Amino acid sequence: MRKKEAETPVRRSSRLQPEVSSEEMLNNAEAEEQHAPILLLRSSIKAHRLLPAVMEFQPETEPTQPVLEEEPASMPTRTKKIFLQEKDRTVPGEGPERLLTPSSDWRNLRERRILKPMDSAVSKKRMLGNGQKHILWMSFCAYLLPCLLILGGASWYLWEFGTPRSLLVVPAQMHQGWSSFALLWRKWQRKEGCSSHCRFLLVESIPENLKYEREAVHYTSVYQAWMELLEGANSSIDIAAFYFSLRDMDIDVESPLSRQGKNVLEKLLELPSRGVKLSIAVNSPQKPQSDTEDLTKKGADVKYLDFQHLTGGVLHTKLWIVDKKHIYIGSANMDWRSLTQVKELGAVLYNCSCLAQDLHKIFQMYRYLGEEGVSIPHPWPTAFSADSGHTHPLHMLLNNNTAEVYISSSPFALCSGGRTSDLAAILSVIDDAEQFIYISVMDYVPRCQYCNPMRFWPAVDDRLRTAACDRRVVVRLLVSCWSHSDMSMFVFLESLSLLSQEPLGCPIEVKVFVVPANEEQKKIPFARVNHNKYMVTDRIAYIGTSNWSEDYFTKTAGIGLIINQTIATGDSILVRQELEAVFHRDWDSSYTHNLHSKMSCNTEA
Repeated sequence: MRKKEAETPVRRSSRLQPEVSSEEMLNNAEAEEQHAPILLLRSSIKAHRLLPAVMEFQPETEPTQPVLEEEPASMPTRTKKIFLQEKDRTVPGEGPERLLTPSSDWRNLRERRILKPMDSAVSKKRMLGNGQKHILWMSFCAYLLPCLLILGGASWYLWEFGTPRSLLVVPAQMHQGWSSFALLWRKWQRKEGCSSHCRFLLVESIPENLKYEREAVHYTSVYQAWMELLEGANSSIDIAAFYFSLRDMDIDVESPLSRQGKNVLEKLLELPSRGVKLSIAVNSPQKPQSDTEDLTKKGADVKYLDFQHLTGGVLHTKLWIVDKKHIYIGSANMDWRSLTQVKELGAVLYNCSCLAQDLHKIFQMYRYLGEEGVSIPHPWPTAFSADSGHTHPLHMLLNNNTAEVYISSSPFALCSGGRTSDLAAILSVIDDAEQFIYISVMDYVPRCQYCNPMRFWPAVDDRLRTAACDRRVVVRLLVSCWSHSDMSMFVFLESLSLLSQEPLGCPIEVKVFVVPANEEQKKIPFARVNHNKYMVTDRIAYIGTSNWSEDYFTKTAGIGLIINQTIATGDSILVRQELEAVFHRDWDSSYTHNLHSKMSCNTEA
């Protein structure tokens, strides 16, 4: 009796799947071979046993592929062994290895075919979604950009001006900001193109009936220089002045001596009709205002500056800028008396756009302070930063002689970045002198004249004493004596002069200059005075607009022109030599008097 064979154990996976006949499995294998040689996972042990038989139906066989049909179907172990042996001989990617490796390309293709019906609908949704996102993004940018601009503008405003005290000052400060950008732009455009090859002309006003010796030096009159500047102007004239009084409207009778002032005013009134822009910065309040009012009616742009409110002083500057290349700086006010009744001195520089560009920044500061409700910014915007200063002067040619030139300003609150204060400039000129210091000013008072209470101010006085007594530099001081002189000034001057006595013997001399006046001339108020404000040493020339007391350097607006020139070319004369000649002419004239304790300032002609 035959022994009953043990049944093959059936795996759990085969019990869960329906029985598949050999014939059906072969048909399924042929169907899958039409797509790709993908090896399906065996569904049961019977499928695994039939695998060699399925492989017989492959249409082509690689040369290195083992012939499985020669092996008995009942020897799967040997078949596996032969397969492994042959596998070592095959080229990677070919033969059974290629057959048994699933094709990822087919899987991707199959997924695309399944999803193909959905592509059109999905693409439409994606297009709609992308369009909505684009619209949302554009809307976001449209709102974001103005917000960023407003935020940036507000940040810049706070950085430049700080928190505004009142909304009234905001428009003026914004206008200043725009002007700053415009100044920076013009500075960038003209940085390489400005001219530093200049012609220097010393100008002065000699009062009527003031006669010098025939051989004494004489220079071009302020009146002639002003008229030439007015007639030659092509595009613009900028003027900063203490006041305007070019007509004799402030005296009871009409004076023929005011003819020159009226001529200047007539030329100013003609400028707008010629296409020349006239801009003015003038101290306020002033009386009368008829000149500036008439100029405004003709098209001039006039700004009134209340310096009493801003600094506690006045706008005492006297400057002209013509066509942004010619300049005037000096002691003469916009007053008919400054042309015929007052002794004045100044300088005109022609074709000097580098220096004019720097001076124009000071003028722009005055114009800004003329806006309603503004205050002095601290610090000033960088657009107002100085192009010249004591440590970085402009290198130029003045009358074909090399020179170092810069412009100073007062008070310190009106000194932008890099600007040397007027007081610092004066002290540096005194300290630089090696042989002599000659000074001609209307007032020399070493105290604060308009302070309450008055106080002693030895800043300049100490430097002069040090120069004379320590370095043995010759110091000569020529001051004015007229009906409005502060008599305490002569006491201070006497104390300075006493240093020349033995045993000290410091080389210091002091004299006073008196402009004579007849009875008719005495009727003219604020006239018949030496109004000069300059200093010259063996190395430097200084021409300013301020009197020498503390108030003028700490509260009052003024400027100075400093020229360092020591080497002459050929037979040319240096600027400081011209100024030195003027001082010697006045010092040795019959209009100077020795200082004494009981000065009367008698101006009898």
